[in-house]
Amino acid sequence: MATRRLPVIQEPAGEDAEAAARPPWQWVLVGSGLLVTIWTPSVAVSLAVARKMSASAAVGASVAAALVAATFALASLAAGYLVARFGPRTRRRHAFYAGLVAAGEIWILALLGGAFTSALVGASALFSLAALAGGFAALGAWLRRRKKSVGSRA
Repeated sequence: MATRRLPVIQEPAGEDAEAAARPPWQWVLVGSGLLVTIWTPSVAVSLAVARKMSASAAVGASVAAALVAATFALASLAAGYLVARFGPRTRRRHAFYAGLVAAGEIWILALLGGAFTSALVGASALFSLAALAGGFAALGAWLRRRKKSVGSRA
């Protein structure tokens, strides 16, 4: 006689239930906060490293810009991954939007700090930040969803 197996459905409890009930637009805000929070200490370290490197060699500002861009891309990747990991109803576009919001937040802070010498520099900085943050956050969400789907097949 064949035995019929029924699936076990577990309801999340506590904070997991709150996270599951949270609408995806809230994960956009959570993701942007995560990106800024992850990137802030790493950019401080990378700028200190770039300052030491530029003092010892003739590499200058290009190394600092590359290190800042690399840390921003990695922070965006991590934030997108975390949005997809903990936001069960989120999609890749929500991680992308979180990256765009975070890029806007960082750009506004830089604008208020007087970091841009002209409107062209400010506009190019905004587009660069948005492209890096949106693209890498969406990539992080895609990697999480891919990992989840590969794990469920095994």
